[in-house]
Amino acid sequence: MEEKFVTIKDIAQKLGISVSSVSRALHNHPSISLKTRNKVRSLAKQLGYIPSSPAISFQRGKTGTIGVIVPKLSEPFFATALSAIE
Repeated sequence: MEEKFVTIKDIAQKLGISVSSVSRALHNHPSISLKTRNKVRSLAKQLGYIPSSPAISFQRGKTGTIGVIVPKLSEPFFATALSAIE
């Protein structure tokens, strides 16, 4: 059976508010009332909401990942260099 992760859409539906309001509440945006922020945080915790790293990376346009291309991984120099980068 596939495990379903809780999304901000799930939280929004349960609270009857927009997805953007949930996102803003989770990021402490000043346009969201303290009461709503607390409701969102409470439900998020209750449902076991965990922010999606790929979604955050996509939204921000940064992954924190670099790519390295080497001609031959079996060469000791390149293997050592990759180990150092890691």
